[in-house]
Amino acid sequence: MSADGRDAPAWLRPNVAALDPYVPGEQPQEPGWVKLNTNENPLVLPEVVEAVAEAATDAIRTYPDPLCTALREALGARYGLPPESVLCANGSDELLTLVVRAAAGEGDRIAFPDPGYSLYETLARIQNAFPVPIPFGPAWELPVEHLAAAGARLTLVTNPNAPSGTPFRLDELDALARQVEGLLVIDEAYVDFGGETALPLVRRYDHVAVLRTMSKAFGLAGMRLGYAFGAPATIAALRTVQDSYPVDRITQEAGLAAVRHFDAALANCREIAARRDRYAALLRERFGWKVWPSATNFLLAETAPRAAPEVFEGLRRRRVLVRYFSRPRLAGALRISIGSEAEMAALVRALEELLA
Repeated sequence: MSADGRDAPAWLRPNVAALDPYVPGEQPQEPGWVKLNTNENPLVLPEVVEAVAEAATDAIRTYPDPLCTALREALGARYGLPPESVLCANGSDELLTLVVRAAAGEGDRIAFPDPGYSLYETLARIQNAFPVPIPFGPAWELPVEHLAAAGARLTLVTNPNAPSGTPFRLDELDALARQVEGLLVIDEAYVDFGGETALPLVRRYDHVAVLRTMSKAFGLAGMRLGYAFGAPATIAALRTVQDSYPVDRITQEAGLAAVRHFDAALANCREIAARRDRYAALLRERFGWKVWPSATNFLLAETAPRAAPEVFEGLRRRRVLVRYFSRPRLAGALRISIGSEAEMAALVRALEELLA
């Protein structure tokens, strides 16, 4: 029987039949929602939109460059690495699938801080590997020694962390890199909103890879473009388990345009970070919530004395979507994406009505 209670097909692997699949944030199909539940960027560069429109020609009848050569060269030049140290993919989620597929087999350990991105455990269980969640410290401190002691073939760290928004220092990640036995992957989906990048570790260690995405900082969640940095041997190994044409032609052009206008995208990130800090202060002062410090484009807010599920449902009835996780340590909190100024004002109005 599958995890949802239905009879599983006879051919299905038992570990997949027992799997609780990853559940993404709700994506309403009708207009009129204030959508602050999936950490989407409210700002997208018009130059990227123009590049996408220009790329929509009859050239789409032909396959894209399977190696994303021009995009890898542009990313390498931007970040100071050779193209051989760059891998492009269908979002950073595909990159996570690749590192799990390449590094961990049945019964191997995959370690990660907990609570974090729940897809890590799902990918481990698909592979029939053994997930090893290591609890964060009480103030979301990175458990470096415990992660290293797990003896994992693959260690995954989100920096800054999701869903807490906590950034980790480079020296902490360096200490972890010195101690882990297998591949260390640092998932930097949110680093452009205020975190410290671990890219120096890629130049220092052959067993460290850094993952990035254009979904958050560049506002291209709908395009699905991720990229990894690592030693050439690491990137070559990941490419051996990747699909034939992972990034379509139009998405490659969007990525090139984003790199060309990189500084404008970072200016957008700074604007969102400033809004994040203003609304963190507002939620603390007006509603008495505990809002954890964040270096991302979202906030983790504890809603006591009101129950977080009650606030979540009350907001949803008012067509405002935020994210609620029923997992331990998160059950009393909501994760709130930083949207446009109008969207954040709508959130506050809904909360004032709900909590009056």
